[in-house]
Formats: sequence, C-alpha cells, structure tokens
Amino acid sequence: MRKNSKIIIIIYFFVLLCIGLSIFRDYGVHWDEYNNQSLGNKWRKYISDVINEQSVTTVLTSLHEEHDWIHGPAFEIFLNFIQNKFFNPDELRNIIFIRHLCTFLLFYISIYFFYLLCQIHFKSWKISLFASAFLILSPRIFADSFYNTVDMPFFSFYIISIYTLLRWLDKKTFPRAIAHAFSCAFLIDIRIVGITVPFYTLVLLIPDIIRTTEYKERMKTCKTVLVYFLLLIVLIILFWPLLWDNTLSKLIKLAKVMNDVHWSDTCLYLGKYITAKNLPWHYAPVWIMITTPIFYSLCFFVGFFISITPFSRNPIISAFNKRNNLLFALWLFVPLIATHGRLYDGWRHIYFVYPAFLMFSAMGLVAIWEFIKHKFKNNICKFMCGLIILVTLLSMGNVIYFMVKYHPYQNIYFNRLAGKNMEKIKKTFEMDYWGLSYRKALEFILENDNNKTIKVFVENVPGKNTANILTNNYKERLVYVDTPGEAKYFLSNYRWHPEEYPYHQEYFSIKIDDAKIMVVYKLQ
Repeated sequence: MRKNSKIIIIIYFFVLLCIGLSIFRDYGVHWDEYNNQSLGNKWRKYISDVINEQSVTTVLTSLHEEHDWIHGPAFEIFLNFIQNKFFNPDELRNIIFIRHLCTFLLFYISIYFFYLLCQIHFKSWKISLFASAFLILSPRIFADSFYNTVDMPFFSFYIISIYTLLRWLDKKTFPRAIAHAFSCAFLIDIRIVGITVPFYTLVLLIPDIIRTTEYKERMKTCKTVLVYFLLLIVLIILFWPLLWDNTLSKLIKLAKVMNDVHWSDTCLYLGKYITAKNLPWHYAPVWIMITTPIFYSLCFFVGFFISITPFSRNPIISAFNKRNNLLFALWLFVPLIATHGRLYDGWRHIYFVYPAFLMFSAMGLVAIWEFIKHKFKNNICKFMCGLIILVTLLSMGNVIYFMVKYHPYQNIYFNRLAGKNMEKIKKTFEMDYWGLSYRKALEFILENDNNKTIKVFVENVPGKNTANILTNNYKERLVYVDTPGEAKYFLSNYRWHPEEYPYHQEYFSIKIDDAKIMVVYKLQ
C-alpha cells in the first residue's frame, strides 16, 4: 500500500468525481433556489450599472427590502456568470443543473483540501483518506453539496481557509499570507460569519510572535501579518459590490443585522412547533447528534477528551504545543456559541463546523487504535484491531447502504438517537423541509397520466419551483391551481403538517423506511 499510495489516492478522488458527475442531475428544487438566483441577477445588474456609471438606487432598494444584501454575493455572482455565459435565461432546467454541478465541484475540491489538512495534522495518508471518507459518508452533507448554494460553498471555503491558515503558520511567507487572505475574503463574502477565521488567525499568530526570539524573524512575521490584513480588507470590499461605496457605514449596519433571524416561521423540534426566533440553546447540538452517524460521534467524544486533557493541566504550554487541537476546538465551538438561537431548519447554517468535529473523530479512532496496540499483545492485539476495523467498516457500510437505497434523499438521514423509527421521527423533527421530493412526485404523475393538461395543487413553494427542472413537454402539461377543490392531484411534503391528510385515494408516495416524506392524492 505504501508503494501504491499515490495510485490509491488518485483512484479514491477519481471515483468520488465520477459519482458526483453521474448523479448531480438527480436532485430536486428547493425553497431558496430562485431567491438565490435572483440575488445573483441583482448583483450582476448592480456591477453592470456601476461599470457603466448608471444609477444603482433601484437595485440597492430591492436588495435592502429583501434583506438579500446581508448575504455575501461572491459565489452567487460566480454562478450567475457561469449560467449567463453558457445558457439562455429561458433554459431553466439546464441552469439548475449547472448550479448543482458547480456547487458539487467546489465541495469536491474542498474534500481534497480536507485530505491535505488531515495530512498536515496526522502525517498519514491512510488516516487522511479515512477522515475524508467520514466527511463524504455524512448523508446530509453529501446531499446538500449538490443544491445548497449558500451553506455548502461557505462550508467548502471554510475548509480551504483553515488549510491556508495552517500552511501559513507552518511557514510565514508572503505567498502563504496572500493565499490565506484570498481564501478568507471569499469566505467572508459568502457569509459574514467567516470573520471567525481571521479571528483564529490572530489567536494563533500572537503566541508564535511572542515566542520568536530572533528579531529579524519576528519582524518578517509581523510584516506578513500586516500584508494579510491589508489585503484581506481590500479583497473583502472587491468581492462584495455593496461595499464599493460608503464602506464604513455599510459595514456598521451589516454588523448590527448580521445576527438577526430574518424568518419568523416555525420549526418542528422535539415534537413541538417553535418560532425560529425562540429556539432553545440545545437546538444545534441535538441536530448534530441525531443526524451524524453514531460511530463518528463516539469517536469524537474520545478524540475531544484526549485533546483537551493537556489543556486542563497546562493551558499555556498546550496552546503552543497543541496548536492544531486549539484551532479545531475554536473552529467547532466559536461558531456554535456565536450563532446560538439564530438557526432554523436543522443545522445547515453551521455545517461548516462539521469538518472540525470529524477531525476530533479521526483523533479518537487513532487513539483507540494506538491504545489497543500498546495495551494488548500478540493474538489479542490482532483480534482487537480486527474488531475495530470491522466496526468501522460496518458503520461506514451502513451509511453507504442508506445513501444508495434512498438516493437522492440523503438529506433525510437520522440515526437511532432521533427515535426508534422514521415514523416517530417524522412527528418529532422536520423531514423534507427543502421540498426536494416534489420532483419525483410530479414526474410520476406526468409519466402515468396521459391527459394533455393536469391540474395539481401543491402544499408549498418548492412544488411550484420544481416545474422548472422538468422537461418542456412535461412542464407544458402542468397547471397549478390555488385550491385542492380545483385540482386532480394534491401533493405535499408534510412541511408544517406531519399528520396524514383527510383524503382517501393515495396515488403515490415516497418513503424513508416506514415514513412518508411525500404524498400524492388523486382527488378527481
């Protein structure tokens, strides 16, 4: 394996790429698909108006009214450029597909950077591959990597920016400082909470500067820090058109509203509907625990306990000697604390902390392995090591089984901590809150009903958005009506309605285990 490590790594990433390229067209359309596209269109117009020295008042007004300006536009501007470069505005189906593909490709790149990050920490290509496999075999993360054009690009650039940070800390050169500035600027211009990475940078650089005894080396480090922060400010403004004028006043206003929850609806959590602005402190930790494979969580607790033990004995020395562990702890916990009470619809807004979670999981698995190697001898050691390998492979195999069996609904993954079965979980937590299952339901109706026009009533917005991912001959036959009484078919993804509906002729349904996430009733 050591001789063929490069071949194994190439095959590993080639297989992942092939899987992504073969399935990116399988996912549906969610609530925010067209809001996100609209955001990209507005910023493109804003940039065009600035370049052509035209008034930007109208565009800015629409952005302020919809609170869209608080969301960094960097990745949406990129997607908008791609879709307008290669497709006509009326090619909605292909535009959705290219957006899904670009989002996955960025995720794919971030997996490689996560592998490199693990290489820096573990100094082992095998452990790094296992850790990156944990990340890939996280069903909700994998599903979102195709259609979530806000949280997943931010997730991807967070990994890249942490990698560039560690590279810079290892060797404080100007090129590495510049690379870190670029990654951080783009990260912040996707979501403002990315400012946490420059904060980590300062926290970790200050001890390095203090303990540097050579004057020339210290001055060189200070110069790279100065270059980093100056370039970071310039690039943040450059990548965020909103900041091109009245920069300071807009930054102040942005800081005031960045933590507001601009959504006043309710979330199903622990069997109760709670408004998004009043979610309890344990909302995020519970969602992480019930949607992460249990084996990963068990390894996390082992790894985290072992990692923090030195800090409890001597925190100052440990901060120097266990720099990476400190960074991973900051990466995981600072955003959790900072975003307390400002999450909804699961924990997608803080997916970016998950790679840090898995770093501790990998540490835990390594610690268990090393403990067995040192504690036991001969045949007992071989047996225990074989047992650990078997448990790990069974856990990962179980996740693969779920992801393949229920493709493309990996976003509905829950572990046994959420409930004894999916039917019970359905009444306790949100299921297909994205509304992705409408696509398959509509395609089933159109494939099996030969009428030239088909009247349908959909329970919420994704059902209507989904029409644009259908082929033209399908889309032309659909007629959306405003009440069930006018419709031939009633469709629902059970959002805000986990109970069954008072209709009798069930025409089609999509199930995860024993729980329906989509139902179609024939009304006429």
